[in-house]
Amino acid sequence: MSDDNIIKDGASGVSYFVQKANDVLTATSAAAPVLVPFAKFLPIIGEVGLILDEIVIIVEAAEHNKRTCKLLKDRVYAAESATRDLKFNREERKEFFNEHNYLCLQNLSNIMRQIKKFILDISQMRTLTKYIKSKDTEKTFKELSDEFDSCIKLMSFSINIKNADELEQIREDQKELAKYLEEMNAGIKDDVSNVHVDVKKIGNDVQEIKAFIADMSISKGFSTTVVKVNAMNNTMEKFTQNQSQQNQTKIDGIFQSCPLNLSDYKQDDNERPRSKDKSVTKWLNTKIECEEVAFKTIGEKDDQKIVQNHVTILKELHDWQNILKFYGIINYGGKWHLVTEWAEYGNLREFYTKYKDRFDLRSKLRISLDIARGLNFLRAVDIVHRDVRAENILITLNETAKLANFNLSRHAYDATANQKQTLEQVRYCAPEILIRAPGSKYDQRCEVYSFGILLWEIAEEKAPFEGNDDIMDITEKVRNKKYREPFSENSEMPPKFIQLVEEAVHDDPYERPKITKMFEVLRDCVKDNLNKHSQHSQDLSSSSSKPSTPKFIPKRAFSIDQDSSYSLPTNLPDFESFNYMTLTEAAKQHKLFKGGKPVGDTRTAYKCFEAYANLGEKNRANRNQIIAKYYKAYYISKGLAPTNPPDKDKVVAELFKEVADDEANEFPEAKVRYGDCLYYGKGVGQNFSEALKYFEKAAEDGFKVAMYNVGNMYYNGIGGVKDQEKAIDYMKLAVYHDHEPAIKFCRDHKIET
Repeated sequence: MSDDNIIKDGASGVSYFVQKANDVLTATSAAAPVLVPFAKFLPIIGEVGLILDEIVIIVEAAEHNKRTCKLLKDRVYAAESATRDLKFNREERKEFFNEHNYLCLQNLSNIMRQIKKFILDISQMRTLTKYIKSKDTEKTFKELSDEFDSCIKLMSFSINIKNADELEQIREDQKELAKYLEEMNAGIKDDVSNVHVDVKKIGNDVQEIKAFIADMSISKGFSTTVVKVNAMNNTMEKFTQNQSQQNQTKIDGIFQSCPLNLSDYKQDDNERPRSKDKSVTKWLNTKIECEEVAFKTIGEKDDQKIVQNHVTILKELHDWQNILKFYGIINYGGKWHLVTEWAEYGNLREFYTKYKDRFDLRSKLRISLDIARGLNFLRAVDIVHRDVRAENILITLNETAKLANFNLSRHAYDATANQKQTLEQVRYCAPEILIRAPGSKYDQRCEVYSFGILLWEIAEEKAPFEGNDDIMDITEKVRNKKYREPFSENSEMPPKFIQLVEEAVHDDPYERPKITKMFEVLRDCVKDNLNKHSQHSQDLSSSSSKPSTPKFIPKRAFSIDQDSSYSLPTNLPDFESFNYMTLTEAAKQHKLFKGGKPVGDTRTAYKCFEAYANLGEKNRANRNQIIAKYYKAYYISKGLAPTNPPDKDKVVAELFKEVADDEANEFPEAKVRYGDCLYYGKGVGQNFSEALKYFEKAAEDGFKVAMYNVGNMYYNGIGGVKDQEKAIDYMKLAVYHDHEPAIKFCRDHKIET
């Protein structure tokens, strides 16, 4: 198992302001503290600054839990300001640079890394799913904040924190998330037009909010699909960077995709011409009564394997209402065809052209929300469509809009540069893509721009730049003249809809709203329209009453003057024995390999790990100790320690258990290693059920070795009852992470992936 991610980055915090007064170190004992050269502090001060820079970028990109992320960012900013002040005022602060504060500053840096990871986890749906499933955001926030505050207190930094409404803000984030998930799950219901969300019923109790989120997402498979598709995407992307036959063979071995059987379908003899697209024909599924499907010819320019690879992932989105259902590919008449759900009304432009009487304001808003929901689903699984336009939005029998034609779709982190655009694509193209600068990439901001143009088309019922077929002229207008198609003066669209479009097509990509924000605005537009008449009546009846007064949120003013939960250790290590090497530097030395062999200064690194592991605080191990204890156990277990204790296995098991059980620090690697100790009875009594528990916790944190172990144990009933369904789910997830033993297991047991 890789140890590259042992020191976890983290994130979370509260807003507070730095005050320069009272930044004087409090003496902890009668003896004068041992001073440390200022140069030894510089690397740690530098680390704190870098962590803050990374956190700022993450918070700017946050799509969920924005308040919580900002609270933590402000907290880290205050600490960074205080440490930076040390650098510029070191002559006046000579007494600060001692062994106690050297230790505390390292601990602060490690806490900030965990805060960074926490912010990263809760700000994006792909990583938020594990918190939705089993974690408690408020609890983790509080633990990190308390640990952070204690560390600040130990260094006698005086920082004022505005935190009177801290928990209220966190719970508002949770309520917004619950509302978002409710609306997203509406995308797999039959009638998306009648969705009504009343999040007020949740109240402010954190347990009620948590239960509501779990009920509205996990039970409907939202989070499970996000985790699965992300794993598939990452693995597929890894092998499709180089389109070699060897890589394609690897993909086929992992995903085991097979063409559909022609005998399961028959052509619809009653098909009426529906579209100008002659490559699409209507067929019927003979196994499922009345299921209509589309056969779309795969062009000669399209490689059958590339299309199959795309469809393998897109099939996982089968139940997501606003993404066209993909069934697979089939060979018919000597040509390959893509088999998808049938769209009765053709594409969006065909729909609003032929059915103007149906395309009223309510229909426009509902279709806009449908598309936004589909794009949000793609965002959750890190897929960018790359070709959002009217021709690629299909309208099904119940007039539901669905995203289709994923020929150009890519994983969100794919390094593929932008391809040459056709005339129809240029009409929707973001200006930064039209520039065609070397290395320019299509990303979510480009997707938002295209969606903004599409929303304008829905409002105005005509193609952007209609009648202009000159690519260079359109490019010049958009890129250099910053021209955007205007709304008609008598537009019936709501003001917030128009404002959203104007923001989405902003020339500066960083000024455009996130796709999650677009979904929220369009959702509100739909609800406002549905409630327009009833709301008007309510307004009339209550016109004589006084307007409600906005709730006052008090300014927060809280000084960190509480008792510290962490006490300074009295048995400080001999820092000179390992030349003041920090834990971060020790970890770097540990990871230096050449030709498969360690080439770092592991001897000095081990001295560092052992010294920090043996600090012996009164109450509990701090973050420095937890990190050090993991490495100490790892070094002993791998024979890298200079000397091994006589009861080596027992010491290793105890250390791994302590780290694995420390929930605040989250070391899934330790969970796997302690699970191994339990499974094999090494250093601890053999206990399969306990091993399964630790493996399952690590599997939830994304460790493919743990996924395989859990799948194997459930399949064979080791450590508990047999559970074939759970076993297959875990084993497939390990397969999607490209785990060779899992791939072999599925092949040997004929489990389709």
